[in-house]
Amino acid sequence: MKAMNINWIGILKCPLTGFDLRVLTEEEIAMLNADSADQKLWQADGSPIKQKLEQGLISSDQSYIYPIINGIVILLKDLALTRTADKFIKEEKDKDKQLVQNFYNQKGWFVNDEGNYEDAVIYEDLRDVSKDYLKKCHDRVSRYLNSSGTYMLDAASGALQYPDYLQYSENYTYRVCVDFSFQALLEARKKLGEKGIYVLADMCNMPFKDNVMDGFVSLNTIYHIPKDQQALAIRELYRLLAKNGKGVVVYDWYKHSVWMNFYLLPFRGFVFIKNRLLGLISKLLGKAEPAKRLYFYAHTYTYFRENLPPFKLAVWRSLSVPFMRYYIHPALFGKQILNWIFTKEEKEPELCGRKGEYPMFIFEK
Repeated sequence: MKAMNINWIGILKCPLTGFDLRVLTEEEIAMLNADSADQKLWQADGSPIKQKLEQGLISSDQSYIYPIINGIVILLKDLALTRTADKFIKEEKDKDKQLVQNFYNQKGWFVNDEGNYEDAVIYEDLRDVSKDYLKKCHDRVSRYLNSSGTYMLDAASGALQYPDYLQYSENYTYRVCVDFSFQALLEARKKLGEKGIYVLADMCNMPFKDNVMDGFVSLNTIYHIPKDQQALAIRELYRLLAKNGKGVVVYDWYKHSVWMNFYLLPFRGFVFIKNRLLGLISKLLGKAEPAKRLYFYAHTYTYFRENLPPFKLAVWRSLSVPFMRYYIHPALFGKQILNWIFTKEEKEPELCGRKGEYPMFIFEK
């Protein structure tokens, strides 16, 4: 068993108790595996242990143990291990969070025959006509981050599906990848190796001490968190930000985007009518409604102004994927239109962030 680099363990804390964590010794691991074989060790949700413990962390009060699997630190509360039934947690799993976790563990972060992640195939515009514009939008994030530091937090890192994303942590010692999906972190590890720290955790209960991150990014994720917890998740990111640290959250206004509402109104009307008709036909035929793929909820700008620490607003991208698929085509001067839009975004970043599809919330402590 390869020894684990513990240089960064000090930034972690137990997500259940808030206490420090330390690496288990080989002797402790042997004892825990013996306890598991004797049915004296459980997951904190009361479930039996499903695999042998090879590496792990333990809270300083010895209440909870956290496995390390394939270099990924498991810091979800319900996946903690405990020796005593009185340490079981009674919380029910959030169904919306479970929906997101299941999608990315079972489909989203797997590569298709063309080499693209299923998430990108479904939700992104992968056409050549759009690539230059999308890359320039990805590059924008770097402007609002410190150029170097020790820890760059990537909250809901996913699989780091675009090479452009790697630039954000290029001059940092570590990129701390946090995700709700184990499959996402396996994919991220392929790209970062020892430069990455990989933590399976809930963004609404970050298992890190205060003020330890020199920067953070959270790209296209917050709107997949239950609506009443979205502001909490962003406040957690701000809590982790060190003095003079900088962070960026990319959000999606969706139907709160004035410009996209205007240009997509006829298409949305058609889709609404089509879905209603298909739903009616399915109901008449006695068919079940199709399973919901992902949870999504978009708050307004006012909501975030009232519920977050002070932030600046800029544009990440004005255009939604449906807009690009409907309006942007090579034969209709698609690249030229995108260049013109990018120039406008550069001149008026706050306006485009307010009226377009994807804003950036920029934080500094």
